[in-house]
Amino acid sequence: MAGEKKSQSLVFSILRMSVVPILLLGIVLTLYSYRSVRAGMVYEIKKNLSGLAHTLISYYNTVDAGDFSYDTGRLMKGETELTSDYRILDDIKSDTGAELTICIGATRRLTTVMDARGNRIVGTQVKDDVVEAVLNRGEEYFGENIMVGEEEYFAYYVPIIDNAGDVIGISFAGLPARSVNHSIRDMLQGNVIICIFIILLTGALSLIMSQRIVAAIRGIRKYLGGLARREFNQQMPEEVLLRRDELGEMGHYAVDVKKSLDDMISKDVMTGLLNRRAFRDQMVCRLSQDKLSIAMCDVDFFKKVNDQYGHDVGDTVLIYVAHALRDIVGERGIVSRWGGEEFLVEFDGTGEELVKRFENLRRELQVKKFRAEEAIFQITMTFGVTDYEKSMKFDRNVKAADDLLYYGKNHGRDQIVTEQKIQK
Repeated sequence: MAGEKKSQSLVFSILRMSVVPILLLGIVLTLYSYRSVRAGMVYEIKKNLSGLAHTLISYYNTVDAGDFSYDTGRLMKGETELTSDYRILDDIKSDTGAELTICIGATRRLTTVMDARGNRIVGTQVKDDVVEAVLNRGEEYFGENIMVGEEEYFAYYVPIIDNAGDVIGISFAGLPARSVNHSIRDMLQGNVIICIFIILLTGALSLIMSQRIVAAIRGIRKYLGGLARREFNQQMPEEVLLRRDELGEMGHYAVDVKKSLDDMISKDVMTGLLNRRAFRDQMVCRLSQDKLSIAMCDVDFFKKVNDQYGHDVGDTVLIYVAHALRDIVGERGIVSRWGGEEFLVEFDGTGEELVKRFENLRRELQVKKFRAEEAIFQITMTFGVTDYEKSMKFDRNVKAADDLLYYGKNHGRDQIVTEQKIQK
């Protein structure tokens, strides 16, 4: 349970490491995009509104070159009366969507701006800061979120100058702040959607990757746990071995460790043959064969070889015999170094067939020469061979083969002994 929690925490740790930076980057980019987009839009709005405010004055100058004036409720442009004539303003608003106003002094005399009841806000006053900048100082003025009537606007004010060079009024062009902010949100919405998509995609890919990593770690952990319990028949998961990263290397190292441990625990160090414990374990699996035979083999007078030529030469002889016995049975049997110079052989076949294979080895030994410095010597072997009786326990079968071996050693050595041979 604790291991499960650790694995789960690793999944979430990987997700955090991959998703959180993307999330923070997305937030930073969104904020930066908002500021950049808004600054760009405000710049364009200011430029366009300035053009509209100047254009509005130019339009009226084409109507009449005279000055604007207002007297006794009549708005005049030179000799032309403009009182309640909103055609020019409404046409420009229809084409551009901007609100327009002509002020005489600080008072609105022509405008497209409506109040909540749908009435034009003619007769109302512009803000004091606008009056100060435009009427008093003769400057153009731009502002964000300027209250015009009952709504906030992006507003641009241009002074109207008469033929004498005096400021007599104001030309206004504006866009409702809500529509501008809505446009900004629409532009940013695409960026936000892309950021969310990238975050979700990164999270999904990270989840898949982290689950695969955790699965590989679990596979390696289970494999190593099995080795700790001496369960050497388990297999490393294929998906771990196919990885091309450090986890894949760990998996291959674990397999190498298992092979080394298996060899240390189950094999004779010098000859590479199975030891007694491993031979017993493998015999359990081989009992499913139809016919089995078993043989105990011994190098004759091996003690003399050690005493006369040294243990290194004796080891060379044992290694040679081990390889020869393993070649004899091939894939159809197993060989164990049972102790000292004794070897136990299991063969998937009858004792008669195994005897024929041992006869080949005896003939080979008759011509095989071993060297010990200046000396040359030969060895012989004695074999006790019997069919494996599945009705008897393993130790009883081994003892039967061992008894036949000792019969041969007590009756001349260098021979293959079977029950049939003794009976004759």
